[in-house]
Amino acid sequence: MTGADEKGHPFQVRPYRPGDFQCLLDMYDLFAPKGRFQGMPPKEFGTLEKWVGMLIRDGENVLAWRRERVIGHVVLLPDFEKKDAEYLIFVNRPDRGKGIGTKLTQTALQWAEKLGLKTVWLTVDAYNFRAIRLYRKFNFSFCEAYESPSERLMKYRCGSDDGT
Repeated sequence: MTGADEKGHPFQVRPYRPGDFQCLLDMYDLFAPKGRFQGMPPKEFGTLEKWVGMLIRDGENVLAWRRERVIGHVVLLPDFEKKDAEYLIFVNRPDRGKGIGTKLTQTALQWAEKLGLKTVWLTVDAYNFRAIRLYRKFNFSFCEAYESPSERLMKYRCGSDDGT
């Protein structure tokens, strides 16, 4: 799916393909800041390479591209027995706040519903207000029972209005 960011610059969102690994790894190698929240993305290159490999192996991955570069990545890590998935999203710093995260999130939630999942969940830094605004836009809600002062658990119920 091709679109334009809020500044009118074109980008493409599409599922991960086997030949995309190096481009995705390149995005994370240049990603800043590394390891800021829950150690993701990992700082050490060898650990980073294994982590990206695990996301590709275990998850449903969608990439945002500008020209020949990956500028964003969203992954659903499904548990089909529970009919839920953990949600992770990373957008390059220069591309944040331009609608790329919105398009990636919209695509991931549509995919979750096609997979027959009932819930998508995530943890977010309690002070990452930009990310929280994005998740609330799609009707993720806070789960008050989560016991961490620095993180919040949020859930999205598949089949609900996605706010777009």
